[in-house]
Amino acid sequence: MARFTPSLPDPDEHEPVAGLIVLLGDQPRDAWRWWRVTDAGLESEHSHTPGDDTRWGDAANLRVVALVPAASAPVRSAPRGDMPVAQAVSAARLAPAGLASDRPVHVAAAAEGDAVLTCRVAESDMDLWLAELAAADIDADALVPAALVLPAPPPGEVALGEIGGRLLARSADAAFAGEPEMVEALAGDAPRVDVPAELLADRLAAVWHQPPLDLRQGAYARPRVSFFRLPDWAQLARMAAVLALLGFLILVVEIVRLELDSNALEDEALVAAQQRFPAVTDLASAEAQVNAELLRRGAGGASFEAVAPAVFAAMQPLPSLQLRSLGWQGDGTLAIRAAAPRVEDINTMLIALQADGWEVTVPPEIAPDATGATVVDITVRAP
Repeated sequence: MARFTPSLPDPDEHEPVAGLIVLLGDQPRDAWRWWRVTDAGLESEHSHTPGDDTRWGDAANLRVVALVPAASAPVRSAPRGDMPVAQAVSAARLAPAGLASDRPVHVAAAAEGDAVLTCRVAESDMDLWLAELAAADIDADALVPAALVLPAPPPGEVALGEIGGRLLARSADAAFAGEPEMVEALAGDAPRVDVPAELLADRLAAVWHQPPLDLRQGAYARPRVSFFRLPDWAQLARMAAVLALLGFLILVVEIVRLELDSNALEDEALVAAQQRFPAVTDLASAEAQVNAELLRRGAGGASFEAVAPAVFAAMQPLPSLQLRSLGWQGDGTLAIRAAAPRVEDINTMLIALQADGWEVTVPPEIAPDATGATVVDITVRAP
């Protein structure tokens, strides 16, 4: 079994020597696990049910690091290359989501050695975690994806470990929940390496000292200044009133300008649409006519040129996967028949398509054909 060496930070004399590590539940009201951190190290594990009285006492003067569920906060790791650290982290945070999700998401990124860690979580999950912590009188200094407690394994291996009863997994390019299906889909045949409990305890302490990736970034960052401690409330109130008035005036001017511009653009768009479709009377009917025309031509987001490349891209990493038939339907649906020696290869392709946001349907049962290959009829379309 391979051994991992944690990178524990050297304690600084100005760093806090007492704090908490809290592992939040996978679902609301699920029990938490928590550990107290002292200058002597990590103490034993405890359990806490949200809503009950806390056993850790007053957390206002403690450094608290919360671990969020790995299933809701998977992490990707990509090489930084020759880019400067700040530029690489900014690029990771600004990377487009594509068709991955229609829910508002929060993106956090951080550098770890020569790699950049990126985590995309739903804003609703961030709001829920912060609300649960606030209900327990905790304003966490950092929110860290739980799977990052595992050390990064060498390329080609997968590290597995259990923290607070949660199975976690981490490879060289991802950290995620250690569910067998997830590990099989994302790690394939890579060797599994169990991380010993004593190393996990060291890693928990290391994450408390220096989180590898803190989700409290951007809109969820902790405020640097507490306005409740500022002097001269009268002066602050006057400044706030002036700023509010200026902001209101700027907003009114901008709204008027945008309204005039939008009305002009709508009129131009309606005139252009009436030249092609004389029967349209407003933008809604014009949009309906344009969409119908694009569908008849097989163009637009639901076109063959959009769906087929996505299917071929999902098949490219799987050389054993064969495409036996392909059919395009007029409603924007691509029907394919795929065959592979292993059902895992087909599942990997389906996971890749769904991760990019495509709507995928498969039959309820998959069975091998006479050649022994697993054959499945799949439909793929834009959401």
